This record gives sequence, C-alpha cells and structure tokens, in this order.
Amino acid sequence: MSKKQDSVDVPLLPRNSQTSLDASSTSDDITRASSRAPVPASRWKTPEFFVYYLVIAIGFPSMCLCAMGVSKGAVTDTPVLSAIFKEAFQGLDAREESGTDGRTRDNSDPQYASFRNNIPLLLQVAMGYLLLSHAIQRYAPRFRSHFSLLFSVIFLTIIHGTSILKIAAITGVNYIITKTIGHLKVGVAMTWIWSLGILYVNSVYDGYKFGHMHSGLAYLDALKGINMRWWITFNFSTLRMISFSMDYYWACGTPNKARQEVRLTAKPHPLPVYSLLSYACYLTYVPLYLAGPIITFNDFTAQFRHAPREVTVRSTVMYAIRWVSSLLVMEYLLHTVYVVAIKDTRAWEGYSPFQMSMVGYFNLTLIWLKLLIIWRFFRLWALSDRVTACENMTRCMSNNYSAIDFWRAWHRSYNRWLVRYLYVPLGGAKYYALNIWPTFTFVAVWHDISLRLLTWGWMIAAFILPEVLLVKVFGNERWRRKIGYTTHRHLAATAGVANILMMMTANLVGFVVGLDGVKIMLAQTFNRNGLLFMLGNFVCIFSTVQIQFELRNEEARRGWKA
Repeated sequence: MSKKQDSVDVPLLPRNSQTSLDASSTSDDITRASSRAPVPASRWKTPEFFVYYLVIAIGFPSMCLCAMGVSKGAVTDTPVLSAIFKEAFQGLDAREESGTDGRTRDNSDPQYASFRNNIPLLLQVAMGYLLLSHAIQRYAPRFRSHFSLLFSVIFLTIIHGTSILKIAAITGVNYIITKTIGHLKVGVAMTWIWSLGILYVNSVYDGYKFGHMHSGLAYLDALKGINMRWWITFNFSTLRMISFSMDYYWACGTPNKARQEVRLTAKPHPLPVYSLLSYACYLTYVPLYLAGPIITFNDFTAQFRHAPREVTVRSTVMYAIRWVSSLLVMEYLLHTVYVVAIKDTRAWEGYSPFQMSMVGYFNLTLIWLKLLIIWRFFRLWALSDRVTACENMTRCMSNNYSAIDFWRAWHRSYNRWLVRYLYVPLGGAKYYALNIWPTFTFVAVWHDISLRLLTWGWMIAAFILPEVLLVKVFGNERWRRKIGYTTHRHLAATAGVANILMMMTANLVGFVVGLDGVKIMLAQTFNRNGLLFMLGNFVCIFSTVQIQFELRNEEARRGWKA
C-alpha cells in the first residue's frame, strides 16, 4: 500500500478520569460542554427542521449532478481533455475497463487502483490463511503463534523479497533496545529516536539498497518481491515497535506504578510474554500488516491467547456485507464521478465556483471511502481469524461539524495509538494547547516527511484551538441561558460551518492538491461570481450541521455510541 492517506489523526482530551483512550468531552457536541447536559426534546418534526430537509433535498442532488456533469464534460468536450484523461485513466479503453456498460472508470488513484486490482489475489491469500489458521486453532492451539509467524515470513518474502532482511534487522535492533534498557526511561527515548530515525532514513534513501551497503551484496537488490517499496508499509511497523517497547516499559514498573498505568494502557502482561516470538508475531501479523487497523501489543497478545467473545460468525458475516456494500458504492462513483482525474490533471479551467467546490468535496469523499474499504477489508480478515481491532472510520466524513470529533472518527485506531503513546505521556489534557503541536508534527512526519504534510499538520492544530477555546468558554449552561437556547444553537451551528470549511481546506492541502492547488481553487471560488455561491454554501452547510446536532441528540436519547 502507498503512503496514503492515509490517513491523518489527532490526540483527544480524555472523556473522563477512567481512561485516556476516549475523546474529549469538550468535543462531543459543540452545543453542550458536558455529557451531563440534558438532552432536548426531539426537533425532527418541527417547522424549522422541515426547512432544513428542503434545503438538503435540493442541495444534495444538485451536488451529485454537478460532479457527474463536470466529469462527463471533462472526458467528452474537447480533444485535449480527452487525451489528458486517457492518460489519467491509464490508457484503458472504456469497455475493457467496465465491461458491458461502456462507462469510463476513473482509475487515476494509484493506491485504490492497486488495492482494487489485487482484491482477487488478496481474497485467495486470506482464504488460504484462514483455513490453515482455524485448523491450527482447533487442533494445535499452542502453535498458533508459530504458524502465524511462519506464514508471515513466507508472505513478506513474496511481497518484499530480500528486503525482509532489512525489516528483520531494523525490528531486531528495537527488540534488543527494549529487552536491555527498555525498563528505563532512556530505553523508551532510544526506541522513539530509533523509530523516528528509521522513518527519516527510509524516506530519504527510498528504503536503501544492499549494493550501497556493500558491493558484494548488490545481487540481493534484484530479488525485490511483488511490493518493492517495503518502506511504505513499514510505517505501520514503526508504530508496532513503539507499542511493544512502551507496553514493556509499563509492565516493568513497580507494582504500585503498574496499577497506576492500568488506566493509561491495557493491563500489562507478565514479563515473559514480551518474548521474541510474541514480538515477531505481532509485528508481522498478516491480516493487519499492510494497512492496519493498528492494535497495541498488549491487546493483540491477549486476543491471540483468548479469542474475544464478541467476535461471532454472524457479526463477521454482517461486517462482510457492509464491506461489499461500500465496495459497490465506490464502483458506482468511479464510473460516474471523475474528480480524481480532474484534480490530477488540473483540468478545471473555466469551472464555476460551485463546480470547483464539488471537485474538492468529492475528492475528499472518495479518499474517505477508499480508506474505509481498504481498512474494512483487513479488519474483516482479522475478524475472521478471531482478532478484533477497532473500526477505523466510525462516522461518515460528511457527518462531522467538530474538528476534534472528525479526527476521532478518522483512522480511529491511529488516533487511539497517539493518545496512548504520545499525547498522555506528554501531559494529556493538562497541556492540551501545547501537546497538539508535537502530536500533529509526528502525524505529518509519519505519513510523509514533506513540507506539504507539515503544513497540513500545523493547519489542523491551529484550526482545533479555536474550537477548544469556544467550547470551554461558551459551551456551558450559563451561556445557554444567558443568550437563549435557540440562539446558542444557531451560533454553534455557525461555528460548525466555519469548522467544516477549515477542515476541508486543510485536507485539500494535505492530501488532494497541495497548497498551490488550494490557492487556485480558492481564487476561482472566492471572487465576485462566487459571492452568491458562498451564501448558498453557508445555508446548505448550516442546515446539515443542524441535522447533525439532532443526530447526536438522538444518539444520546437511544444510548448509542459512535
């Protein structure tokens, strides 16, 4: 898999004193500072909300028709654009791409194209692994870890070739650090320095070659494997290295210290559990190796020993149906909305502000959906092996008005990793305004060491601070009574609109068109012709935020958790 994404995530304030793995109580609802606030009566059938329903009934179809319209025009309008798009679609004939319907499919996202094209192969590997794994679990459960490691070595050798030796050397150094000085704070520091250093060296030297280490090893570079860019997926391995080392550090604490750490981490295991076999098995566990979701060492080891009861055949089958449904939605969008190719070729000359905004919005939507599909596939594989990891996408991208809630729901497993191993050790909620800066810097560097990603990370941190301040100052019962509940809700919705626009801008910079591309898009959107569009845009987003407020209230009434 490529360096996606990814994906991007942020630490959150603890919901309560019992755990640091939940999100901030300040972000649960921008209209309520505490979950103890009473839930208002339902507004679903009020005249006010029927106005919002009308706005959405008009706005959403218009958005879809606009995106489909610019996509069709981009392919057919001019010979120049047709040539550009032929290249963007990798030169594939429309009917060869899509079968009998004759539609062109936007195949210009290399990450999703690679995953989609390899789904049949991945399914075959998954089926073979699961058949063998369940046989081992049934007849020789003591050897489950041995089987998993053996299968992983074979799998990694096929996909990475001789680069598996580099992976073994890097992770081996981390194991030695942990087992020799990992019980000391200096050992934890060395693990972080080693992991961050590897991220930097991998990025600068593109995984480096054996021939550069010694001329006599140059022949090993020819045995590359299927996925030559092993250092891309290794980013996940660095998180697992740190998880192992810090879980070991906490397990080595005094009994009193260990009891204090239980609320910060999963319960530590006895020290013999932190063995080389467990470490290697955790690092290379095939279902979660390529893309996650991320799971801590303590959690993984506990599940490998005792399968969780909540994983049942029925729940796994239902999850498989959800994955297939998401895949079908993506197929429809790729055959009708070509905004990724438009973005890549910057073929937006002459677009109206509405058309430009739809190119940006649907690009973000497709990024969310592709990551949802990829993460759900590998989570489904792990579930089928009776290992559960948290759902990475817990809300639709368009169902977020809070910047903090957005990152809690996007790549949630990484979010929890950050809270557990970085945010809380740095001081947690006590230094929230300071801690988000090193945390987002790490998030940016982990994705890719580039100025564009650093800019994105710092923009996210800067955009979160106003929300935290506003909720802390005005998100309380005193202010609601002072200015009136309805006025407070409308002001909160206005702040939600600002949040959504800022987060879209930041993510367009980080993962779509970069800073220069966003400047072009904003210039074509915020002009004289765009004033009416911006007014309509505000009305539409304001209406959706009000609906989202009521959805959160409905979740509270029914006792649901996102």
